[in-house]
Amino acid sequence: MDFITILAFIAFTIIAVRWLTSFLNLLTGMPVFKSFTKQNSDVSILIPARNEAKNLPGLFQSLLKCDETVGEIIIYDDQSEDETAAIVKLWKSKDCRIRLIKGKEVPPDWKGKNHACYRLAEKARGNYLLFLDADVTVNQDALDLALSNIKHNHLALFSFFPHQEMKTLGEWLLVAQVNIILISLLPLAISRFIPWSLMTAANGQFMLFDGKIYREHQFHQAVKNQAVEDIAIAQYIKKKNLKVRTALAPEGLKCRMYTNYRDALQGLARSARFFFGGNIFAGWIYVIFSSLGWLPIVLSISPTWLLAYFLLLFSMRIFVSIASGTSVIRNLLLMPLQQIALIHLFYIATRQLILKETTWKGRKI
Repeated sequence: MDFITILAFIAFTIIAVRWLTSFLNLLTGMPVFKSFTKQNSDVSILIPARNEAKNLPGLFQSLLKCDETVGEIIIYDDQSEDETAAIVKLWKSKDCRIRLIKGKEVPPDWKGKNHACYRLAEKARGNYLLFLDADVTVNQDALDLALSNIKHNHLALFSFFPHQEMKTLGEWLLVAQVNIILISLLPLAISRFIPWSLMTAANGQFMLFDGKIYREHQFHQAVKNQAVEDIAIAQYIKKKNLKVRTALAPEGLKCRMYTNYRDALQGLARSARFFFGGNIFAGWIYVIFSSLGWLPIVLSISPTWLLAYFLLLFSMRIFVSIASGTSVIRNLLLMPLQQIALIHLFYIATRQLILKETTWKGRKI
């Protein structure tokens, strides 16, 4: 068997595994809701915010509709250069649960968001700590579903992957990659039973912690110098033999991470390799096989195998689209452009890694 034929079988195996994973995620979908007794002020909502004046009103509008399970909504203004503090004070007048913390200088051995989350947790009084990014919107059903799962399954962390809102072509080319990678590579419903720490993930956009366990382990302090804290925390929790679960979110939890191609490119480039255990080489293997996996099959084995490859590829994209609540037609039509954008993304990620020039919101990370 020659080298090209070996590559062909490797490519076919990879697409088959991704097909099975995406099909499993489609079948399992969201976690099951189990009834539980609600308690007033059970949850502290904690929001690290740096230059989030444009995003906070949408988040506040959704949070103020939540019931008394939410006892407090604390925002850490991480030395914002816009009107973040003024926006918080405006909304504070509408709901007494909202509090503002003025941020301090980030200590030299910390990353900014990790320090902000650590400071927020210090001030929180709830039995459960819900960290939200400022660019999400959340409803009561999503909060109840998360509480149901963390309580009944005795989890240290429950995390949702929100529905990603994509309105521009640039977002469809890059933000869609998050859904494709997650849903086709990580079997969410069973990942918590897999002992390998790399087979786990979380999303900092929505992370609900058991407060007692969080205060005992101080998770953000434990990963204080990690640039991508959500995945690092999930892996840390698994290494500590604690329970973590990540799931696809209901429609009531949405996020619009970026508004154009350039912002999405810079934002996702800093975290791209961490989808693959922090290994940029593993990321490039994914890029090459997802973009050119068909090529060794064309060159070495029968047309039947090639047909089977493309059937698996297209149906996998359909499964990912349905599971993530995004347009099937748009994802299929944009596949070639999405692969070009993926290559561009990993080129920028590699360049940032080599030159050590990664910045985010005006800070070097």
